[in-house]
Amino acid sequence: MAVSKGYRDEVTGLFFILPNLIIFTLFVIFPAISGIFLAFTDYSMLGTSANFVGFENFVKIFSDFSTSSFLRSILRTFLFTAMFVPLVFFFSLFLSVLTTSEIVKGKSILRALFYWPWILSPVIVALSWKWFLDIDAGFLNIILERVGMEPRMWLLEPDLAFFWVTLVNVWYVAGYFMVMFNAALTSIPIEVYDAASIDGANKWQRFWYITFPLLKPTSVLVMVLSTIMAIRNFELVYVFTKGGPGNATMFMVQKVYEAGFQDYKLGLASAMSVVMFFILLGLTLLQFRYMRGED
Repeated sequence: MAVSKGYRDEVTGLFFILPNLIIFTLFVIFPAISGIFLAFTDYSMLGTSANFVGFENFVKIFSDFSTSSFLRSILRTFLFTAMFVPLVFFFSLFLSVLTTSEIVKGKSILRALFYWPWILSPVIVALSWKWFLDIDAGFLNIILERVGMEPRMWLLEPDLAFFWVTLVNVWYVAGYFMVMFNAALTSIPIEVYDAASIDGANKWQRFWYITFPLLKPTSVLVMVLSTIMAIRNFELVYVFTKGGPGNATMFMVQKVYEAGFQDYKLGLASAMSVVMFFILLGLTLLQFRYMRGED
């Protein structure tokens, strides 16, 4: 029986993707399904069995209103996201416009400098900024003392700590999104700008009525990815403040980590992860729906 060329191509393609498919199933699909199952159990790393408890873990999550609760960490994460996403969007767009402008010299050097933080480890970034803001030996407090001002406990005051966590995260990721905007900006045909100039449009009008609308697909991608980054933020904040002072910078992922690997309650941690997944899914779908509705 003759085998068609199309069928052979499909089998060959399946053969090449099979290793990645197996790895993805073992390390992504299977753990995700296991996590959903554990969310309905009382499984603990200190025990040997996992008893089915239904929605008990979810009831614990949504009935605890203490300052260290998962619900409070959700609110703090939402506040952080509401600050982080717009700041990242406009700052990275500004950097992109700056590094693609015809009047700016040394654009290649500037791109490298702005992108440089992204290639660093989050741990290195957190430790560097922690040293910069140190109470006694921090460079910022030394400068304040030199100009006759009182040094501040930047990471020991809740509002200041939250501000610096947001600022450092924006500084860390802005260069990554700048590259995305650079690719989108350089792909806009120059003829569009020439036509607008002939019609009398100034630079601001060309940006607002031509550049910004044509950046919409990239803008959606930046907003979705930055939202996911904000919700999943852990390493940098954990090293930087460990969720403190108090619980001022305690976000969702750290609460999941503490429940699972400090309190050893993997069932409860899995339930928190499920809640976090649906929050991420809902926010992402809302963003796509909003942007699609504007079309």
